[in-house]
Amino acid sequence: MVTNSTLASLNLEWDELVRATGAPPLSWQAFDALRGVDDLDQLLQRVRERPDDTLTALLTRGGDGDRLAWRVVFQAMLPKAVRLSRGSEERLTEAVSELWVAIAEYPLARRPRSIAANLAWTLQRRLSPPPAVAMLPTSPGPDADDTLSQARALGLIDAEHHRTLWLVYILGLTSAAAAAELGISADLVRYRCSRSVRRLAGHADLLAA
Repeated sequence: MVTNSTLASLNLEWDELVRATGAPPLSWQAFDALRGVDDLDQLLQRVRERPDDTLTALLTRGGDGDRLAWRVVFQAMLPKAVRLSRGSEERLTEAVSELWVAIAEYPLARRPRSIAANLAWTLQRRLSPPPAVAMLPTSPGPDADDTLSQARALGLIDAEHHRTLWLVYILGLTSAAAAAELGISADLVRYRCSRSVRRLAGHADLLAA
């Protein structure tokens, strides 16, 4: 079992979310799979009992802009990310970012069945290849600053993603600290960072020119 700051922070965030939210939003009652639960923890149990129906409803709500729905999916899949981390805090941090991206980009229309298994497979696949191109050092430095400036000039990232990456990779803030600075969630910070780094890695030759 991984017991580190990343996992502790995510579980604390979830506990606070359960207390603050109470029963799921009324808008979720449009989905049969989301009815009849008193809080978000009970909804996790519903995911275990009726995985595809419940995850379909949550992913649909998330696709409509309801990030709370995506957060429930994330919490349901978090144990898989923990297992794949193999006790490594660094690997868990990467798994958390990749899981959020996998949820946000899940092709529900093409894969409406075995959703949890598909998400787990996607996460495992993304963590298995060799490390991504190290074009953004984990410690602040001019190389990362130059790379981000060049990526912005080339139109590979927009102003929002540039600032998010700058706060994390140049200033060295944690996802939570960067989120507070930007007025967004830590999950969205991790999502922006993971997706942007993957995009930049796909244009490594252009950035190295």
